[in-house]
Amino acid sequence: MGLLLAWLGTGCASLSRGMRGPGEITDKARRLCEHHLLAWPDLARFPADMRPQDYVRPEDLAWLQAHPDVPPPVVKPPSEPGLCEVLPPSIQGDFATVAVKLRPPKDADAPPGDFIAAFQETSEGWRIVYWLPEEAAVPSQASGANIPLFSEAMKQPQKLSGPDVAYTREALQQGVQGVMVIRCVITRARTVTHCHTLKPLPLMVQPALDALWSSRFAPATLDGGFVDVRYTFHFNLRMGGLPPR
Repeated sequence: MGLLLAWLGTGCASLSRGMRGPGEITDKARRLCEHHLLAWPDLARFPADMRPQDYVRPEDLAWLQAHPDVPPPVVKPPSEPGLCEVLPPSIQGDFATVAVKLRPPKDADAPPGDFIAAFQETSEGWRIVYWLPEEAAVPSQASGANIPLFSEAMKQPQKLSGPDVAYTREALQQGVQGVMVIRCVITRARTVTHCHTLKPLPLMVQPALDALWSSRFAPATLDGGFVDVRYTFHFNLRMGGLPPR
């Protein structure tokens, strides 16, 4: 039986309801990237022709509006937009991940990097997922809430060593597949701590956690120095016998 398990570690002004699927996701990811909105939904950064409700998952928008005084847990993005190259998304059911390659302006000090963004399909179309209510449900000490989220201002951490995530026998027998999302702290010491699950999959959370805790990463960098960062890992689990959507 063929298997695919990928470990990912982040346009037009208006989009018609009929434009669903990969095109809508890539267009929205590009616009969000151009306005430095991939990591955090800073409502002040949305231009007049980008309504937040057309881009942000309703749960995230409701949480943000209910907590207007919560400061953004991200480093201030570059003042000038860079180049945003959006790769084809991976869609599984009503969930998708898309990789965005970030290239800073020529005069900027920020290094080039990559960002994996998550999107969820709603009745109104695809919306980016920031995991705000899910993250808020985790005790701050367990989530490392005082540590900044990985954002466009940083260079992406790179895996140095550690095991890959493998299907458990039980997960194979039950045909488990889909997207699982886990957020952890990657430290300057190259270790992985404070892991918590934002989107679980049956029978696969513990194997993923074990693989993360056993791995080592080159840390994220900011302004030329290593930093601790909260990083979101996306695991795409797909059984080869089932065609992707």
